[in-house]
Amino acid sequence: MIYLFHGDNQLKSRKAFNLGINSQANSNIQRFDSKNFNLDIINSYINSPSLIPGQKILVITNLFSINKASLDKILKIINSPNDIDIYIWQDKKLNVSQIKALPSSKVNFFPLSRSLFNCLNSIRPNNASEFLTQYHLTIKNDPIDLFIYLLKNSIRKQLTTYSQLPTDKLKFCYLRLIELDYQNKTGQLSTPREIALERIILQLIN
Repeated sequence: MIYLFHGDNQLKSRKAFNLGINSQANSNIQRFDSKNFNLDIINSYINSPSLIPGQKILVITNLFSINKASLDKILKIINSPNDIDIYIWQDKKLNVSQIKALPSSKVNFFPLSRSLFNCLNSIRPNNASEFLTQYHLTIKNDPIDLFIYLLKNSIRKQLTTYSQLPTDKLKFCYLRLIELDYQNKTGQLSTPREIALERIILQLIN
């Protein structure tokens, strides 16, 4: 059986992915990702008898990030009839054609919540009023750690592409987010994290 996990909500998808793997007690697990996959080893693992007891489990992260020629070969191997369980995690939402490339898979999709999406999109110059409305909805309904994680990703992307926000402000905001995380983990944060984060973002967009 192939279990596919994908979506923009990486924290939830990764958690479900790990829970699925961990539920396979006493299994023979072989792990690969897009940077260290080996086609020959994968083929041998799937099609050869195992010398290690336990159900075979093949785990692949970011399968669809490898080059197309290699991807086509791996898809042919893992879609062939076999008696192993295959867990695949992708760090983003897959498109329809990518999902169809694994026709027999059980698909687990983890989208961002609407409030998270709206809040991230509201982080624009001189947009404090809308941002505050969306931010308070977000921290009420979604984990703040997830929001900070997505915010960091968004800032990193904006630093390498176009952004309505000044580059120097984006860099300063990113450094402050790192400092916020450190102070929170070390117990040095003197104000609630939600308030400190709100101030950092307001300084970015004002």
